[in-house]
Amino acid sequence: MSILELKNTGKKFAGSQEWAVKGFDLTIEKGEIVGLLGESGCGKTTLLRMIAGFETPTQGTILINGQVVAGQGVFIEPQNRLVGIVFQDYALFPHKTVWENITFGLFKLTRHQASVKARGILELTGLQGLEERYPHQLSGGQKQRVALARAMAPEPNIILFDEPFSNIDSMRKHQMRDHIQNIIQETGATAVFVTHDTKDVMAMADKVSVIRKGKALQTDTPPNLYNFPANTYVADFFGKTNLIKAKVSEQGLETPLGIMQSNQNLPASMGEVLLSIRPEEFKISEHEPNCFCGNIVKERFLGEYKELTCKIETNTGDDTEIVIYAAPHIDCSSQKCYFRPNQDKINIINRD
Repeated sequence: MSILELKNTGKKFAGSQEWAVKGFDLTIEKGEIVGLLGESGCGKTTLLRMIAGFETPTQGTILINGQVVAGQGVFIEPQNRLVGIVFQDYALFPHKTVWENITFGLFKLTRHQASVKARGILELTGLQGLEERYPHQLSGGQKQRVALARAMAPEPNIILFDEPFSNIDSMRKHQMRDHIQNIIQETGATAVFVTHDTKDVMAMADKVSVIRKGKALQTDTPPNLYNFPANTYVADFFGKTNLIKAKVSEQGLETPLGIMQSNQNLPASMGEVLLSIRPEEFKISEHEPNCFCGNIVKERFLGEYKELTCKIETNTGDDTEIVIYAAPHIDCSSQKCYFRPNQDKINIINRD
């Protein structure tokens, strides 16, 4: 049985003509870490609030552990949904110690049971020795771990994270992602987090839903979203890509650069298509048959790789620019670049 299901879920706020969320479907299995990814204002936080019970859906149904918690004339209050929440600003009680914050949601347990549970959570989150400190005495990373410990202590069905890394400096982000991911996986918890940062979902999520204007454009694993985006928006959201017009024919993919071969079985009846090829999916070669040739018009050294912008004279007489990631030791002094695409990573996408 799925832990969380959203069926045709939507939200329109009073006085607004636009839907904040429209026709949203999502199924989450036990133990999954799922990211809701999108720009500010796309509806991802509204989705999180509907799951938590802070907002009532205008349409659709939300189920937790197979039980309807919103929709079909039912609305279960937040405190009865067994959902833990880690807020963006942590929302710790400033007048309570770390220990008191963590044990706050354990009021149904005896003092001994709450103490045993809290000790285990403190050890799991690496907060031993900080029990008597107050939030103002903690670093940002420590506050986040206290917020996580407080959310996990009652053993909720789902833990929700609202932009969990927005208040963490870039030097500590990688460490905190790993730490939180390890805690979630070790406990077998199910987690949903909202973010606008693709690096967060690439590093942590088992599954990601890319959201735009309240609608899910594509829901898939991070590698599939990156390598096989459904449309131009998803492709661009996950980083640089080369968008190339093509026509499917018996010879292959007819592009302004020339004929490309794909390992996909593409019928000629497809006609005009749009290709997405990531910069790292071009192999730089010596001058040889079946390679394209470009003039390097810009070279940027980015540490682990060089970013080459190559201008290609096309068979239509127009110039096309291709961005290629090359190994940092590649010699570009000739200002020429011979390359060919990885046939497995030529992806056909929608223009939307």
